[in-house]
Amino acid sequence: MENAGGVPHVLQYNLNSMAAVSYNSFEISPSTGTSNVLPNGQIRFQLPNSALLDMKTSKMTFSVKTSGSCGARLPPVSQLFSRIEVKAGGVTIYNGSNFNHIVENVKVNMGVKKVCGVTGHKDFLDGADATGDQLAAGVDETYHARIGTSSNLFAIDLGEFSEIQPRLLDTSLLPQLEIILTVNTAACLSSIISSTAPRGTSTNAVTLPHGSSANATFEIIRPTMHVNMYSLGSGAYAQAIRSRMADVGYLSLCYENTLVFNQAWTGSARFSLSAMSLKRLTAVFRRQAAASTIKAAIPIVGGASSDFDGKGAVYSIYGSSYANAAGIAEYQTAGEQYSLPTTVPAAEGAGEIQSGAAFDYSATTSVDLQWKIQSALVPNYACDVVSQAELTKHAYNVDEFAKARVAVQYLYNYHAFAVPLGLPETPLDKKTISGLNTQSTNAFIELTSSGANRDVTNYDCFILACTDNVLRVGEGKAIEVIN
Repeated sequence: MENAGGVPHVLQYNLNSMAAVSYNSFEISPSTGTSNVLPNGQIRFQLPNSALLDMKTSKMTFSVKTSGSCGARLPPVSQLFSRIEVKAGGVTIYNGSNFNHIVENVKVNMGVKKVCGVTGHKDFLDGADATGDQLAAGVDETYHARIGTSSNLFAIDLGEFSEIQPRLLDTSLLPQLEIILTVNTAACLSSIISSTAPRGTSTNAVTLPHGSSANATFEIIRPTMHVNMYSLGSGAYAQAIRSRMADVGYLSLCYENTLVFNQAWTGSARFSLSAMSLKRLTAVFRRQAAASTIKAAIPIVGGASSDFDGKGAVYSIYGSSYANAAGIAEYQTAGEQYSLPTTVPAAEGAGEIQSGAAFDYSATTSVDLQWKIQSALVPNYACDVVSQAELTKHAYNVDEFAKARVAVQYLYNYHAFAVPLGLPETPLDKKTISGLNTQSTNAFIELTSSGANRDVTNYDCFILACTDNVLRVGEGKAIEVIN
């Protein structure tokens, strides 16, 4: 029997063994010493430096207080933080971007990252909050009282740095690690009129902003870092690490770092980038008002139908007893909505969400998109809607989108256009750096569009350039970052 790749796993009897493994979890208070952090504020943690730290499962827990008495509603809690940085001995090893919440949201939409419904505030809640308390008209969704008085309810990981390889990081080899999280602006919230809409009307109070929406704000309460750590008593691992460092001169750790370039969409967007390994380019388009104005809820298209008497689209409320013939509707905040930038349907105005005109793409022409790297077209054809979707799935190595279930949801709620620039990966693969190397050229990259239906006025374009970073660790805790 010919088997060039070795014996299949299902026929192998070999067993790995690691003796004297011990585990414990530790709770760390922020070095900033404050328990309430306002929008644009920072939270800092000093990590332990004496054991094997599990970066994937170490998370920050917290609770949230909203205020304004204007029907404030929370997005998924990862959207409450705009940036995550990691420093070692004062040297930045993971810089992130000011749009970490967008990077996280796109990964969730693609399905390469999941949000826990228990600790991540996965859904837009309106009829009742995450603890079961009813949300009446004008009541803010807040978690600083009752069970939230002393208990944290939410958790986030460390973003892309949590996927560092190897997963268990020997912190004794590194200078003091510091985590810095920057809180997002209040514009990441939604503010709605009330929790219900009367039957027989075309007004959906969930999609109309509260008259005092500008007063909505929030605070991060009791931020606490929980780290999971291991130790090995035999000393064999430590000897193997020292031997590797002596032979090669350093140890290599690899992690992704997504750089985000933001500019007003005028039909094209251009930037330059120098990177050792550019593995993927992604573009998303967000309505400009979402960055500066606290808006009402955005319906996930397909979650509602006309009311009983046919007077327009009325949306039922997630988590409440009010429902129309379609059952339960779903929503998202304006900051989570990414749409194909078209003039028809237009960036919605008064009444267009209620009438359904805001997401009626049936009578429009396409907007084609294409990347250009230096003078090379990627791909070599202008991509229509289906090509944008298929290339994006290929770039994220998924068979289907996690969130978009039909085409109109992709176009209105979850649009993205991505191309891969490195080899595809499978979960069990050893990390391979195979992205485009632009270090010697400082490549100019451009996203272009074509078609008569382009909106070049009302959208911001966010380009996510996913790169591989390598952290080299040498003797005496010497470090070098290659990006």
